[in-house]
Amino acid sequence: MTDREALVRYDQLASRIYEERRMPSGTRDLLLALGWVTLRDPRRHDPALTIWARTRDVLNADNKRMWQLITEDVPRYDSDLHDDSPMGCQAPMIRAKRLCGRSTMHGFSECDPATGWSRHWGFCNRPRCREYMAPIWERSRGSHKRAPEPIPNAGGLLPLFFSWNWESKYRKAMELIKYHSSWEPPGYGLSADEWPTVPGTEPVKAFPKLRLVASDGEILTPPAPRLTPA
Repeated sequence: MTDREALVRYDQLASRIYEERRMPSGTRDLLLALGWVTLRDPRRHDPALTIWARTRDVLNADNKRMWQLITEDVPRYDSDLHDDSPMGCQAPMIRAKRLCGRSTMHGFSECDPATGWSRHWGFCNRPRCREYMAPIWERSRGSHKRAPEPIPNAGGLLPLFFSWNWESKYRKAMELIKYHSSWEPPGYGLSADEWPTVPGTEPVKAFPKLRLVASDGEILTPPAPRLTPA
């Protein structure tokens, strides 16, 4: 890859990263730093520098912070990200064309049979609100056992841009930062562009990936970054 080609690729990479509105700031910083070190850094051909070490220097971060950044991108389902359930009783007031809103006395969750995502319900003790609640309660019983594995709604952005052994890195990050050694990769895949599209959400746009070669837990600088098919 010539310097001009590297410049064009970096500009495309940066543009795509900034267009991704769902990307946390830490993940964005890490991707931009990886892109700079891989494509634009004047020291990128120095055999004495690994990409991990150089990226850490660019971000002015220590190893713990680097692993924290990877932890933030672990592919997962985070119920808090889509929980837009209103506060108070959720039974509709037909004449007022609004929800009841009274303090809840009965609360439970229901799993979507298509996505595996959970929804929280709450109802007050009014007879008509309990009547509205009854079929929802029946429908929710056993829904957690019947529902499929939840489709991830967080993380999985780093693999969109760089090919690497992300599964092992995610595992190590979870052990080091979250002390959670039981994390397993989603059955839908590590990369967000592999996940099924959930109605009401914007599908992730794939980007041609740069390959990062790794050895002994460290990223190594290849002679030239190689693009791999998205």
